[in-house]
Amino acid sequence: MCSCSSTVKNEKTYAYFGGEIVNPNTDYIVMTKGDSYIDTITLDRNNRFLYKIENVEDGVYNFKHNPENQIVLIEKGDSILMRLNTIEFDESLVFTGKGSRKNNFLIDMYLQNEIERKKLGRADFMSSPGNFKKHQDSLLQDKLIAFETLIKKNELSSLAKKISQSTIILDYYSRHEIYYNGRYKLGGMDIIKDLPATFFSYRDRINFNDNDLERLYSYHRFLNYYFANSVIANYGKELSKYYDPVGNTVYKLNLIDSLIDHSFIKSSLLKRTTLRFLLDSKNNWDSNKVLKHYLSISSNKKSQRELKKLSKSISKLMPNRQIPDQNLITSKKKNVKLSSLFNKPITALYFWSMESKEHYIRAHKKAEYLNSLYPDIDFIAVNTDDEQTKNWLKTIQRHHYNPDYEYSFKYPKCSSEELVIHYRNKVILVDNEGKIINPNADLFANIFERQLMQYSQLASLDN
Repeated sequence: MCSCSSTVKNEKTYAYFGGEIVNPNTDYIVMTKGDSYIDTITLDRNNRFLYKIENVEDGVYNFKHNPENQIVLIEKGDSILMRLNTIEFDESLVFTGKGSRKNNFLIDMYLQNEIERKKLGRADFMSSPGNFKKHQDSLLQDKLIAFETLIKKNELSSLAKKISQSTIILDYYSRHEIYYNGRYKLGGMDIIKDLPATFFSYRDRINFNDNDLERLYSYHRFLNYYFANSVIANYGKELSKYYDPVGNTVYKLNLIDSLIDHSFIKSSLLKRTTLRFLLDSKNNWDSNKVLKHYLSISSNKKSQRELKKLSKSISKLMPNRQIPDQNLITSKKKNVKLSSLFNKPITALYFWSMESKEHYIRAHKKAEYLNSLYPDIDFIAVNTDDEQTKNWLKTIQRHHYNPDYEYSFKYPKCSSEELVIHYRNKVILVDNEGKIINPNADLFANIFERQLMQYSQLASLDN
C-alpha cells in the first residue's frame, strides 16, 4: 500500500487549492505566481471556492482578496483548504488538508516575525551590536528548533524545507539591516561606524536571484532594507553626486539593476523604490528625473504605465494647486462635489476603510481630538470602500460618528488614484478655495499637530 501510494503521488501533476472566506470584501480571489497571473476564482453563495491547478509548478503562490494578500506554498499532489476572516486576515488564516502543515508553519512564522519586528525600537538600536546580535540569535534559535520539529514530524520536500527555513533566516538578516538603519537615523554616520565587520557576514551568502523565494515576503523585505542601507553606506563615502535624494535614488536603482537579473524580483524592487520616491517627492522636477531614469532601466511595461499615471496624479497635488474635484456620497445618500465642502479656512481630509477597523477607530478619535483643539479646521472623513454604501452607513451609525462630516467616494478606485491615497494615515489639507496646503500630511505623525498650528495661524493672518 505504501508503494502504491508513493507511485500515485509521484504521478500527480495537479493540486487543489480551496477554502472559505468569512466576511468577504469581494466575491473572488486572484491567484498569481511571480509576475504570472494564474486565475480569478469566484466564491460561491457560501463564500467558498475550490480550484484545480493543472500542471502545477511547485512553489510559492500569492492569493489576493482585495485589499489583502498572502502566500501559499503549493506542490504537486497537494489538496490545501484555507479559512480566514477578513476582519483579522492574517491572524485568522488556517490551512487544512494535504500540504497544510508547511503552510501553517509559514503563517505562524510570518505572524511571529511581525510581532518581534514591531517591538524593535530606540532601546534596541542604541544597544551594542554584540548585545543586539545575542538577543536576535536567541530568537533565531527558538525558531530553528520549531523548524526541526516540523521536518521530523512531517515528510517535506526539499523545496518546502528551503522555503520554511528561509522565512526564518531572512527575517533574522532583515533585523540586522533594520538595526543598521535605525542607528543611522538616531545618530548619523558616526554611530554606525562602530559596527564590526562580522556583523554583516551573512551578506556574502545572499542569492539576489533566487527563483524559489521570489514571492516570499521575508526575502523582499530583506532586499529592500539591504539596498536602502547600501545607499547609506555609499553616502558615507562622501561621493558628492549622491548627496541629494535624487542622486541617492538613482544610485539605488542602478545597484538593483546591476545585482539582480531575475525579472520579477528586479521589477518589484525597481518599482517599489521609484514609487516610494514619487510619493515622498516635494516637487515635479525631482519626480520627473527619477521617473525618467526608472523608465530607462525598467523593462516591465505594466509597471511603467502605472508609475507614469501615478506621477501625473502626484503632479496635480502640489501645494497651491486646486485639488482635483471628486464625486462624493453623503450620509443621506445624496451626491455632492468635494469642492462644495470647503467652508472653513482649512479643511483636513482623512481617509478610511472598513477593512481596517483598528485604523478607522483610531483615525476618528484623533480627528475628534484635533477638532477640539482647532475648531476653525473642518475634519472630514472619506470612506474609500468600493460598493459598500450600506455597510459604510451602518458603521458610522454604530460608532456614532457625526454624519455631517462623513462622506464616501462615489467612484472609489478613480478617486483614490487621483488623490494618490497609497497609505492609510494620509491627510490632505486644503484652504477654503480648494487650494492644496499640504497633500501628504500624516494623521498620526508627531509633527502633524504642529503643522496644524502653523497653518491655522497663517490662515488667521490672511483673514
